[in-house]
Amino acid sequence: MSFNNIVGNEKVKTFLNKAISENHILHSYLFSGIEGIGKTLFAREFARKLLCLEKEENENCLSCQKYHNHNHPDFYEIEPENNSIKIEQIRQMQEKILEKPITSTKKVYLIIDSDAMTKEAQNCLLKTLEEPPEYATIILTTANESKLLNTIKSRCIKVSFEPIEETKIEEYLKEQMQIELAEKLISKSEGSISKAIKLQEEKEIYEEVDELIEKIGKQDKITALKQAKILYEQKEKIQEILEYINVVLYHTKEKWNCIQYVEQTKKRLLASSNYDMCIDYLVMNMWEEMNEKYSRSSI
Repeated sequence: MSFNNIVGNEKVKTFLNKAISENHILHSYLFSGIEGIGKTLFAREFARKLLCLEKEENENCLSCQKYHNHNHPDFYEIEPENNSIKIEQIRQMQEKILEKPITSTKKVYLIIDSDAMTKEAQNCLLKTLEEPPEYATIILTTANESKLLNTIKSRCIKVSFEPIEETKIEEYLKEQMQIELAEKLISKSEGSISKAIKLQEEKEIYEEVDELIEKIGKQDKITALKQAKILYEQKEKIQEILEYINVVLYHTKEKWNCIQYVEQTKKRLLASSNYDMCIDYLVMNMWEEMNEKYSRSSI
């Protein structure tokens, strides 16, 4: 693989290629952007290039062969275990980072979804970010950099990833995955290929959610609650569905005020509040906000 095989973010490709060609490699990078836009793909390819033993582009060197075979001794990947990255994982990385490179002249450490690090893990990582070995490069990826300590962010060069153009998403899905995605689903994917695929795989669910949002202000309370059945049934996917509802609301200006109720519901659910009561709260508040008859009777 090369950067050319990854869809979108041409500015990032130019920046990373220039850093390699000019041998201006820094010790820590933060790849930031929404989920599903290729941050991890970029990070892995950047790592391969940094470890490559050839000056010219050549994926047949010993280092690249080891990398492609997933047995490169100078590359180390960390990702969440049970939804978090714990201090023990960072400590293991710190032990390994002190060992000199074996195959390449560099060592690369990739922390996927770095915002999943616990506060203890982040504080532990700071020690390495402050004084990394000269041969080491650490790459962090995140879709939510607000969860990272400012001290972490200040020690990394931020590489911002932009949403992928809808035409490129459509082209990729059609040519590479033989998926024909409805235009309205592509527009709601927020520039993310993985979100677009997920919307296609579960389109029946999201079509019901679309119908709920479209009709909730045009019917009585009882009918609205019955139509919201999909929300009560999809407990495992509710956070993703709530994110989707916000995207739909954002594109429907007269319903913007409902976004606050969605955000409040997300917080209540994360706080382990009663599930059905949280959905009741959301549906009733959205109904009151959207229902014209109710609004006129309350003036």
